[in-house]
Amino acid sequence: MFNGVKRMVVLLLISLLGAASPLLAGSMERISRDTRWSGEVTLSGPVQVDKGARLTIAAGSTVRAELPNSKLLVLGKLVVAGSSQQPVRFETVSGWEGIEFIEAEQGSEIRHADFNGAHQAVSLIAASPRIVESEFRNCKIALRLLREATPLIENNRFIDNEIGVDNEMRSAPTIRGNRFEKHSVSAIVASNSARGLIEDNRFDNNKQGVGIVQPYPDPLRGNRFVGNETALYCSQTKNTPLIEKNLFEKNGKGVVNYSFAYPAIEHNRFIDNDEAIRNDQFGSAKISHNLIRGSKTALYLNRKSNPQIEYNLISGNQLAMFVDYSSYPRVTNNHFFDNGMAVKLGIYQSADWEKRSGSKRLVQQEASARRSKNPLLAQAPENFNDYVDVSGNWWGEQSADLQKVGPDADLAMFHDRRDQPMVSYPGFGEGSYALDVIRYAPWLTQPVPEVGP
Repeated sequence: MFNGVKRMVVLLLISLLGAASPLLAGSMERISRDTRWSGEVTLSGPVQVDKGARLTIAAGSTVRAELPNSKLLVLGKLVVAGSSQQPVRFETVSGWEGIEFIEAEQGSEIRHADFNGAHQAVSLIAASPRIVESEFRNCKIALRLLREATPLIENNRFIDNEIGVDNEMRSAPTIRGNRFEKHSVSAIVASNSARGLIEDNRFDNNKQGVGIVQPYPDPLRGNRFVGNETALYCSQTKNTPLIEKNLFEKNGKGVVNYSFAYPAIEHNRFIDNDEAIRNDQFGSAKISHNLIRGSKTALYLNRKSNPQIEYNLISGNQLAMFVDYSSYPRVTNNHFFDNGMAVKLGIYQSADWEKRSGSKRLVQQEASARRSKNPLLAQAPENFNDYVDVSGNWWGEQSADLQKVGPDADLAMFHDRRDQPMVSYPGFGEGSYALDVIRYAPWLTQPVPEVGP
């Protein structure tokens, strides 16, 4: 089933160390001995590399798939031996099913290969090839880790795919030193008990850099997220992952913690993002030793999000912290200075409304209506203070102003009940409710050592 290219006279050289099995019409071609391809190869149907066999594709080769199912199924070993000057090119029809490793033997490698336009370029089930220094363009899914896959994915370039790496079902790749650009869904997605180190990658101009929708025990470390709509999205990750020593720059949203996500966000730099860190719907991260500068909103807290915010350097933002809908963070030992406004409470930040309406019951009714069975809803808080406590922080030059006016002043740096005493919510309770107040005393009179990254 290996046919020569028909349109022009081109070289097809298939050097066999051993012969492939005979081909029957309509069947899968099987390679049962060590085999070498070079030159131009056309696949007009599926090909399987059997256990005990090794297929090597030489540098400079071009492999063309004529049909979507002209896939390469690997049970033995595959070595794509391209070089920087002579990559192996996979030229495919739309919807090509790609290379599938299924419980393949150890020792496979894809090096300096170019994939363009595949439905899924490479998929893995219980396999661990090295995928290095290759390029994946215009694929629906570039790499799909279906189950218990442990590949090394290193120094590749992913461009204009829908999804770069789909990490599923107890897979645990090492994803290091890659560049992900312009993905229309997400550069990396992790779900269904997946894990794996994500380190020293660059994510540029993606709709989403990394999306994690379950606990993720391995760290995201040393990555650069630049110009993404959302750089990193965590949902129901509980107290994972560790997010450390990354750069988030000029993103729409830097890190989003949603629906019972409590990751540790430590020693990162957030520069010129619209929102640096968003905590929403019980998203309560531990945020410590970060630099957050130049954001429209540095910290956005919404819908009962109670993060722990300590030892951060938060400066030069239009708004340092926005707090709404019954969110009560712990905020101590931070440096806030040169921000347009320090802390603003939204109109739904009202313990008075919480106490009188019974919001936990309303949330559970809403969840029941959409048939949600999330057991974490039972952990939703029921008791609320009527203040947001930001005492124990240093406010730069504004600390001197606090010293002059005392603990109960109406200050321009804070927006709370002193500015908007009562709020009302048509359709969510009758009457008016008292907005919470910001408690800022006692404050620090000098900087705290060792804040920031």
